[in-house]
Amino acid sequence: MTLARAPLPFALPLAQADILRRRAEILARLCALDEGFCTVPVSGVRGDTLQTLLRLYDERFLGGFLRAKMPMLHVTLSFRLVSAAGKFLYAQRAPGQIAHAEIRLSGDFLMRLQDGPFSLNGLTVSTAQEAFLVVFEHEFCHALEVALCGQTGHSARFLSLANGLFGHTATRHSLPTRRQAAAQNGLLVGSRVRFAFEEKALCGIVTYIGKRATVMVKSPRGAYHDPRGRRYDKYYVPLDALTRLS
Repeated sequence: MTLARAPLPFALPLAQADILRRRAEILARLCALDEGFCTVPVSGVRGDTLQTLLRLYDERFLGGFLRAKMPMLHVTLSFRLVSAAGKFLYAQRAPGQIAHAEIRLSGDFLMRLQDGPFSLNGLTVSTAQEAFLVVFEHEFCHALEVALCGQTGHSARFLSLANGLFGHTATRHSLPTRRQAAAQNGLLVGSRVRFAFEEKALCGIVTYIGKRATVMVKSPRGAYHDPRGRRYDKYYVPLDALTRLS
């Protein structure tokens, strides 16, 4: 199935002014409903706000098509999703029979955003809230492509949907991961660091950066060892508790 040949039950493409107006209306509605969503950075997003987000986009852009076609679709906020700003997940019982569909947004990414501008999917937006919506729009298009065609990816067909509905011209964003944000402050995998633990100062090597850093500290009786037989203890340390050593 191609978008060029199949009739669509909603208008495509939309004029740029129309896209901006509808997005602004949805943003204003969400901010009126959820005070935490309006703070900088975003301090919280209620579950019913996420479902309202889905309903408003479906109504304003698709005339309710997605709810009718994929009624099980729901939106969640995950703080364990740290490698992407959003994901669309779905499972099929059989071809054309969707058993589960979820737009999962990363609270870790989106609730760290403060002052814009932010570049996402070929657009530049000014606020964390607008960035939140543009991330959602990308995943919304994945759900829509599955509803229309039974599968999704970052093909020309997907981009025609994302561009026609929301003005997206690309499928990438420049929002910093935890690792990239840490690197901007000079903290990298392999960095030697110091941190406090039980009123003692410990020094070690960073081996992983996520929501926290994994730091290996030399210890004669440590549970971990390297190829040379040197032994280490492992610590999980908040990034802001680390001091980088030269």
